[in-house]
Amino acid sequence: MCSFFSYPELQIILRSSTSRTSIVVICLTIAVGVTASPARPIGGEAAVSRYPNELPGLKFYATAKWRSLTPLVSSLSDVREVLGDPSNATDLAHYFDPYPGDASAESPLLTYPAGSDWEIFVYFGKKCGYSLGSKERPRNTLCSVELIPRKRRPFKSVVFPAAFAREKVSGADAAWDQYRDSYGLAYEVYTTRTPYGKTIPGDLNRIVYGPSDADLQRFDLTRRKPLF
Repeated sequence: MCSFFSYPELQIILRSSTSRTSIVVICLTIAVGVTASPARPIGGEAAVSRYPNELPGLKFYATAKWRSLTPLVSSLSDVREVLGDPSNATDLAHYFDPYPGDASAESPLLTYPAGSDWEIFVYFGKKCGYSLGSKERPRNTLCSVELIPRKRRPFKSVVFPAAFAREKVSGADAAWDQYRDSYGLAYEVYTTRTPYGKTIPGDLNRIVYGPSDADLQRFDLTRRKPLF
């Protein structure tokens, strides 16, 4: 859990990620629950959101198919049951090797395409990048569901509500600001260019749907760095 990476193409190289912990971190709109246009409903009935601070125009969670999944609780098999087979599976602990299967993977990353605008990365782990207390954790529970924009999405003019705390992050390939609230919702915005692609400072890196502060406390985990 030392070096950080930020850009989706690097993640694809590693699966060939924005892998960011010990390694070191949804194709159809209807099938995965993310719409190609963030201004339109994603599909499905309304739900009480565990992420009440989603920004206007980017309110995905309440009608997303994956809303039934819970970070730090849902298993890898739960995710496959809800979302089906991914377009790609990688073990981030051995990212140059072929995927060994769910039962053998140490740090699985499942990738689901979602139309022309988004791609969804689903991360699993034991500690999920946090400091683990005395409670034992099962292997490969859901760490986060992360939405990666396929195209540049300028975010420089976005003013975040007071519910979000900013944390500066320096990665191996770029730096970004992470704006995270206590419910585990985070927006990562580049502060430097990446060595590849067309993203520039002020562009959105990803949206992270992770565990809340209350969940971290319940599972005896301590935040020390962004989720991956």
